[in-house]
Amino acid sequence: MDTVTTIDCQYQGPRQAASYLIVEGGRAAFVDNNTVHAVPHLLAALAAQGLAPAQVEYAIITHVHLDHAGGTAALLEACPNATVLAHPKAARHIIDPGRLVAGAKAVYGEAEFRRLYGEIGGVDAGRVRVMEDGEELSWGARRLRFFYTLGHAKHHFCVHDTKTNAVFTGDAFGIGRGAEVRGGPPFLACICTPPDFDAAQTKASLDLILATGATRVFIGHYGSFNRLEEGAAQIRASVDQMAAISEEAAASGVAGEDLEAFCAARVSEAMDEHLRRCGVADFEGDRHWLERHAGLNAIGLAYAAQQRRNMANA
Repeated sequence: MDTVTTIDCQYQGPRQAASYLIVEGGRAAFVDNNTVHAVPHLLAALAAQGLAPAQVEYAIITHVHLDHAGGTAALLEACPNATVLAHPKAARHIIDPGRLVAGAKAVYGEAEFRRLYGEIGGVDAGRVRVMEDGEELSWGARRLRFFYTLGHAKHHFCVHDTKTNAVFTGDAFGIGRGAEVRGGPPFLACICTPPDFDAAQTKASLDLILATGATRVFIGHYGSFNRLEEGAAQIRASVDQMAAISEEAAASGVAGEDLEAFCAARVSEAMDEHLRRCGVADFEGDRHWLERHAGLNAIGLAYAAQQRRNMANA
């Protein structure tokens, strides 16, 4: 019996972002919960398994970016017995999301923020549990091991599930589309959302995931993959592309909004090259799917380039 269900959160369209429902002996846990708008989809998936909200014991968030954790307070309102499991640097933002909300509104504006994320509330500290690096949680017939994975965000962890021998990777194992989404060869690529992208740490996190011996990963964007060595090689190649763009941008002398545009043009070219290298069957379809992520990569790389300049001038 498959005890993990992939839930399409319908974030900015179908099959852009996933949450995962784990069922264990009449108990349930969600891994990542997307936004307030996704909570009805999560609860519908729970009901489809014959379970009630009171049977949800854990809401696990791999990191606190709002497309992974923005629905946490709303989900816990619906699930009275659930506890949030989070990285220590993420937990404080789950309890008090004020800084996250303010930062996102500064980027998107009030109206677009509401459209994307809705109303984000805080969670009582008594319902939030910090998971340490390497900590294990025995839960029925399975163990969940939490391990920190830097490179995408400083508040990111992954979760190895012994029962399925799979890792829930959030954004630490890249983004991509596989056979469950469309036909043809799968692909995975680097995602470098600001402000924490670090190429070396991203690669180190890939190594940590592979070292678990897992045979499958469940990624945030989107779905499950079982060709881990091949996928990791694709991500490393993509990381090298993104790192080279950031270095070029830092040395360019371009500033402000022009710096982001400088990165955006190069990210677009690099992603086209990456998809061709991966041998995807539907180039145009996969390229269209990547467009939103390409924009985030450009912002992240421009930010990293400016930080590199600031350090050099300090």
